[in-house]
This record gives sequence, structure tokens and C-alpha cells, in this order.
Amino acid sequence: MSFLLWSGQAIGHRRAGVGALVAVACAAAAVTLFPEHPFDRPKTLAAATLLFVAAFAALVWAAAMAHVSVQISMYNVRIRHGLLPMPPIQVPLRMVNSLRAVDVQSSIAQRWGWTWIPGRGRAVIVRSGPALLFDFAGRQFTVSVDDPDEAEAALNRMRSSAR
Repeated sequence: MSFLLWSGQAIGHRRAGVGALVAVACAAAAVTLFPEHPFDRPKTLAAATLLFVAAFAALVWAAAMAHVSVQISMYNVRIRHGLLPMPPIQVPLRMVNSLRAVDVQSSIAQRWGWTWIPGRGRAVIVRSGPALLFDFAGRQFTVSVDDPDEAEAALNRMRSSAR
């Protein structure tokens, strides 16, 4: 017997690609700038080190923005953000008051990534398009996923068969 009702994910190709491109550009600039005798030119060494740190930060950001996955089982909702080894969010299914499919538009002017939106709750947005809007005991949580209508239907089927 399978306890998994639905599983979905979203991949943020554009933002992850931009982060990887920035990381490569910073690393290339740092290698080009790195002095042959580093202790003779400490300012150049500091600039190269700063570029290496920026490259690493951009790479971590790209990994964090690359992927989000959602699993809905008969017992809980599990949300895992990014490719980084961060603990997932797990919420018991009994705390899910409602679940609906929405369309989100993310841009530089709006918020994206792991964020909090005043009046709308927390969100994990890795790309524009379809998303799930959870109501966890009065708190909203929005997650970008492919085909959220299927998740909504799976939860409704499970709840109707339990009655």
C-alpha cells in the first residue's frame, strides 16, 4: 500500500543558470587577477580572494534556487527547497485546512526564493507559473510546482474517501 498521494517539483532553470554564470565569471576574474607573487601585492590578493568568495556565494545561491519539491502523503506534507542539505519542512496533513492551485508571477521587483510576503505568508518561489497555496492552520505557504491541480485533486480524493 502506497502512502504517497502526490509528488511534484519545480526547477528554476533561469535563476540557477544566472547564478552559475555569475560564479564562473567571478572565478575566472579571480584567477586572472590572482598575482604571481601574492604577498608582494596584498591589495590584488584581497581583490582575488573577494572574487573567489563571491563565486562561492553565487554557486550556493544557484544551488538553493535550482529546485523545490513537495510530497503529500497520507500523513504529512513535506517541502524540500534547493539542492542544499537543509532539513525539509514537514507539516502533518491534519493541519492542512485547504490546498489550491494558483499562478505566481515572480520577477526581480517581486519576491522569489525562500521568502515571506506580508499578508500572504511564507513562500518558496523558484520560477513563475503554477504553484500550490497551502493553508496550514491559518498560515499560508506558497510553493512553485508543476501541475498543482493534480495535487489538489489527490488531496480532495483522499479527504472524500475518508468521510
